[in-house]
Amino acid sequence: MLSRPACTHESFTCDICTISIDSSSRKANDMREEQLKDEDLGKIINCFENDAKDENFANWTSRGYLMCNGILYRYSPDSESEEAQLVVPNRERERVLKEHHDAPTAGHYCA
Repeated sequence: MLSRPACTHESFTCDICTISIDSSSRKANDMREEQLKDEDLGKIINCFENDAKDENFANWTSRGYLMCNGILYRYSPDSESEEAQLVVPNRERERVLKEHHDAPTAGHYCA
């Protein structure tokens, strides 16, 4: 059973919409700044960027955290995926969810 009505037309026209996402370095710098503003994430970033690696560094790496080009990412220990995910600061989470879930260009189509 389809989640939509079955198409009964034998021939029809369909439009394709291509969307490009600007992932400029300015956006990366903005994310880094937001991560540093977050009290908890700032501590993790400072730990990674500190030359003297201590037990906190081992703790964060064992939890899957890593830095790439100054941005904090995390591997999920329970996931089979080998891709690290961007760590989104608390104050940015609602905006990111709206942009990537509710926007007309999102994969969920406001569902």
